[in-house]
Amino acid sequence: MASDTTETCRRCGRPMTVTEVPFTIGDRTIVLRSRVCQPCSDAAESQPDPIERKSEWQRCCPTLYQHELPPALGAQPWVADVLGWTYGPQGLLVVGDTGTGKTWVMWWLLRRLLEERRKVMTLDAVTFRSGLSNAAREGETAEYVGRLVRADVLYWDDFGQTHLSGAASEMLLHLVEQRTSWERPLLFTSQYSGKALEAQFEWPEMGAAVRRRLNNYCRLIIAAGL
Repeated sequence: MASDTTETCRRCGRPMTVTEVPFTIGDRTIVLRSRVCQPCSDAAESQPDPIERKSEWQRCCPTLYQHELPPALGAQPWVADVLGWTYGPQGLLVVGDTGTGKTWVMWWLLRRLLEERRKVMTLDAVTFRSGLSNAAREGETAEYVGRLVRADVLYWDDFGQTHLSGAASEMLLHLVEQRTSWERPLLFTSQYSGKALEAQFEWPEMGAAVRRRLNNYCRLIIAAGL
């Protein structure tokens, strides 16, 4: 049977009437009782979760790149080429020196793709190697690579900046081959192209194989400086 008592709201400190409701499970009785007044309870329920207020792009995009593109950068012809990319089998390889805004622009392209409900996965050499290492330790390498293959969009930032070991290079080539076979696009930013890109691999022949795939399935865009 429910009973009423008077207590103080733990949130606002105002007196409130507390209804105690016994609830029996098997041979055990638990007494349910409120700790805050109704106005405070209603206010808490109406307050949106700060995590939910953020879009998926805001949650995964580094804060630095969430600012609007500077007008001088946005006016560059190559930027329009990147932002105008439409989803399809042919991806993008955006090449340019450090500081040209490649990564910034790519994150704004990813914003549109996420708003279009595309499943986007992002990588760099460090996260790829650590992902492979963790997956191998758990015996889940195939599952990890499978997730990368199945994503609508795979974005690799600063490709070639860190050398990949022979084993990691082999797995990368497998990943690229699988994605291109299934016509799932690859998006890359890099400081390197041509032979210079091949040289970033521990095994040159593996670098040459990856480069050929990217040349066949990615449109090369040169990111010119301001």
